Amino acid sequence: MASEKQPGINQDDAESLYQTGLAYLYGTDVPKDFDKAAECFKKSCKMGYMPARRELGIMYASGQGVEVDMEKAVEYLGQAADSLDPSALYHLGLMYEVGSGVPKDMQKAVRMLAYAAEMGFPGADADAERVDAILTEQRNKNLRARPLLKLQISDVDVEAACCKPMLDALLAQDIVFIDSFKGPALLGEDPDGMDAVLDRCPYCGAPVQIVPRDKKY
Repeated sequence: MASEKQPGINQDDAESLYQTGLAYLYGTDVPKDFDKAAECFKKSCKMGYMPARRELGIMYASGQGVEVDMEKAVEYLGQAADSLDPSALYHLGLMYEVGSGVPKDMQKAVRMLAYAAEMGFPGADADAERVDAILTEQRNKNLRARPLLKLQISDVDVEAACCKPMLDALLAQDIVFIDSFKGPALLGEDPDGMDAVLDRCPYCGAPVQIVPRDKKY
């Protein structure tokens, strides 16, 4: 969660320190100096200025101006991401993609990258599409390998199909997994061609089952 303003501290000073840090980071009107940039961001962070936490998190991940410290990188970027900072979401998403400082989690990665893309962060849309393509390929491979017995979804994806027509619809993405406000679900069409959440297979009638992600098939 975002830090509250600390009493007796002028937030304008925190922003000024942040802007000075950016100037040193990018060499804007001053010589580029990562050490000085990090010091400015640290002071701004102590005043609760969230954008400085994002920049300091990126620096801890890259080792610019500070020793690499992935624990601190995740801490600072996580705080900024909780405040829906698009740059923090983007960088944290890339870390989840490869498991850098966090457990590898492609579903979290694509969600964070997609949020960053929705907020217009440059390049996030291409990375979100790239990670989604990897997930789609892996999902389709898993679905083809599993027996056609039950229609099962987990909290993050489709896990198994119940019949050949449903498998074909999932592979073609005519029926898709969604994370609805009521929880994980499958979205297809009703008889009138309107989008509808499915509680069972429209082909064989098998009910949609929600199972743990690590369930063995």
